[in-house]
Amino acid sequence: MKKLTGKIDKLVQKFEKKSKTLELAISIPELELSYEHRGVTKFHSASVGKLMTAALVFKAVENGLLSLDSFVADILGENILNGLFVFQGADYAAEVRVEDLLGHTSGINDYFEGSSIDGSSFIDMVIAEPDRFFYARDLLEYTRSKQVAVGKPGESFFYSDTGYVLLGLLIEKLYNRPFDKVLDEYIFIPAKMEDSALCFYGQGFKAQELAPLFVAGVDVHLFRSLSCDFSGGGLSLTAVDLVKFMKFLFGGFLSGASLARMERFNNRFRQGLWYGLGLMEVRFEEFFFLLKGWPRLRGHIGITGVHAWFDPVSGDVYVLNVGDTRAMVKSFRLLISLMQLVIGAKKKSRD
Repeated sequence: MKKLTGKIDKLVQKFEKKSKTLELAISIPELELSYEHRGVTKFHSASVGKLMTAALVFKAVENGLLSLDSFVADILGENILNGLFVFQGADYAAEVRVEDLLGHTSGINDYFEGSSIDGSSFIDMVIAEPDRFFYARDLLEYTRSKQVAVGKPGESFFYSDTGYVLLGLLIEKLYNRPFDKVLDEYIFIPAKMEDSALCFYGQGFKAQELAPLFVAGVDVHLFRSLSCDFSGGGLSLTAVDLVKFMKFLFGGFLSGASLARMERFNNRFRQGLWYGLGLMEVRFEEFFFLLKGWPRLRGHIGITGVHAWFDPVSGDVYVLNVGDTRAMVKSFRLLISLMQLVIGAKKKSRD
C-alpha cells in the first residue's frame, strides 16, 4: 500500500497549498489502509454534528422514551414552540412530529441561512458580533421573531438548523441532563472519541485548539459567536474521532431497523445529495455521468467543507475538513480524487 499512500500524500500536498486548512482521515478495510493527515487536529464539525443528534434521538426511540410519531409539543411543551410553526396565519405547532424535525419536513424556518422578515442575516450577525454568546433559546428566538414558517408539517423538505436545536432540547428533556453530558455518556466515551466535545459546553473545550474556520472569508474559530450551532452541529472533534464515530454508528450503536429508517432518502438536499432522517446519501452519478456505479456513501456534510462518509457495502470511511464556506466544491473534488485512488488500488489488488 506504499504506492497508494504516496499518491494520497501527493494529492493532499497539492490540495493543501491552495487551502486554508485540511484535516483528513480515511479507513479502507479491504486494503488494510488507515491514512490520516492532521488527524488529531481539532476542528469545528459544522452540520456533520447532526449525525450525533439524530443518533441520540433514535437511541431514545429504541429505549422506549418516544417514537418517531411522537408530537414535539407533548415533550417540550407548547410554549417553547410558540410562533415557530405559524404558516399562512395558522399555527401548526401541535402537529409537528419528531420525524418531521429529523427529516427537515416540519415547516420551520432556518435561523442560520433562511430568509428573514427584515432582510437581516444571521451569518452577518455572527461575524459582526464576535463576542456574543448564543444560547439555544436565542437561536429559537431569532426564528420566532425574524422568520416565518415555510410550510405545514410533513408537506415539504426545508433544511433547518432551528429544527435541530429543538431536537437538542428534546434530547435534554428525555435524558434529563445537558446535551453535552448526553453526548459524552452515549457517544464520545463508548466510541472512544477522546478529543471530542460540544463547543463551549463540553469539558476541556478550548477554542484556540480549533483549526481555522472561515465563514464568508472571515476566520471565526476564536469567536464566541461560534456558539450559534449547539445541537445543529457545534462540535469540536478530530478526523480520527470522526472515523471512530462512523464505525460506531454503523457498527452496532443503533439497530438495523433504526439505520434502515434513517436511510430512507426521500428528499433531495442538493444535486447528488439526498436526505433521510439525520443522514445523507451521496449519489456521485448526479455529479458526473462517468461516476455511475460508484458507491453510495452515507453520512453528512457541513457548510464549511466537513465530510463524514461511510460505505455500507465495503465499510470504507472518508472524513475530511477544509474549514471554509467558500470551498465546498473543492472539498467534493478532493473526496472524488481520494475515492478514485482507492477504487483504482482495489481494482489492482483484485486483478
